[in-house]
Amino acid sequence: MLLLFLAGCQKDIQPSAEQNISEEAMAKSPTAGNTTINLSVVVDDLEGIHSDEQGVYINGTDRVQAQILSSDGNFFMNTNNNSAKLPLRTMYFPFDCPEINLNDPINRNYSLRTNAETPLQNMDANGGTQVVGFRVWAFQQQGAISWKLLFRMGIEDYTGSLTSYANVTRNGDTWTIEAADPNANARLADGNSPATPFGLYVVPFKLTLTKIGR
Repeated sequence: MLLLFLAGCQKDIQPSAEQNISEEAMAKSPTAGNTTINLSVVVDDLEGIHSDEQGVYINGTDRVQAQILSSDGNFFMNTNNNSAKLPLRTMYFPFDCPEINLNDPINRNYSLRTNAETPLQNMDANGGTQVVGFRVWAFQQQGAISWKLLFRMGIEDYTGSLTSYANVTRNGDTWTIEAADPNANARLADGNSPATPFGLYVVPFKLTLTKIGR
């Protein structure tokens, strides 16, 4: 009984450890020499993805996780890395979807990730660019997924997809991620049945990532 209780507690503590499931299984093998880079993230308040107006998101502060991963060189961010608890930071998605409330308070964590061919650590630091897949997942308490917003990633990672890529640019220890097309299309899909998408939406966004020392 004690072992079962401890296992249940551990599950509550780590509901957002979703790097190892679903589309995360497509991650590339580790690249030799890469290290994890901790980040601060500024979200430009555009019509597609909007900050909570509480300032910069900083890895390790207010349960925010924001890193370029050593495992595959992709950007990965959780606004609340313990969705068993009420969030201290969040994001907003100010576009209308009749099928689902994108900003439902039951969504306790928003998880963002790129799918890059070249590890972001290895990009040319003098204006290097690349197009990448990008996604946002909305998590409820205990890790259930409400919805997925996909830019050439997951079920939209195929030639001929109507969704747009994101573009990453690096200058020194700063990376920007934004829609490659100002009229970028993203696929909004149900978290439980992603093969039954809600539709295509124009979702402009811009994130500025800066390396920090912790």
